[in-house]
Amino acid sequence: MSLDHWLQIGWLQRNETTIAEVAQLRQVIDRDIADASVEVLSDDGRFSHAYDAALQLCILALRAEGFKVKKGQGHHKKSIESLTLVLGDSFREVADHIERCSRLRGQAIYDRIGVVQSIDVEELLEVVNKLKRHIDEWLIDNHAELLPEE
Repeated sequence: MSLDHWLQIGWLQRNETTIAEVAQLRQVIDRDIADASVEVLSDDGRFSHAYDAALQLCILALRAEGFKVKKGQGHHKKSIESLTLVLGDSFREVADHIERCSRLRGQAIYDRIGVVQSIDVEELLEVVNKLKRHIDEWLIDNHAELLPEE
């Protein structure tokens, strides 16, 4: 599979990405990481914020490549799966972890409280922070035109 194949089968659409959009996504990611780090929140709430940051990181990588998932196509799932298409197969484990967290988040939001434990939050935050550092470096190396001039 490739992004072009996903485009051909209708899972993606091409969409020009702007510096402002990338900046806004990065602000959302930073906010969600900060919110997930507030220890007085419930583990479920912190986990939800950490998951949102992970999802937005996947979306950011895809948007930097000039694509977005079509709505109604399993937006979260496809955005997460696209991580390996954008960054390579070495990110399969990261994408799989985020996908597992998606299911856990769904239970925590829609089914019952106490699904998530603090270890789940800390593990996801660690994954998110590493992924953020990698994507920041990847943006500099591959899409510097989408970053504001410093």
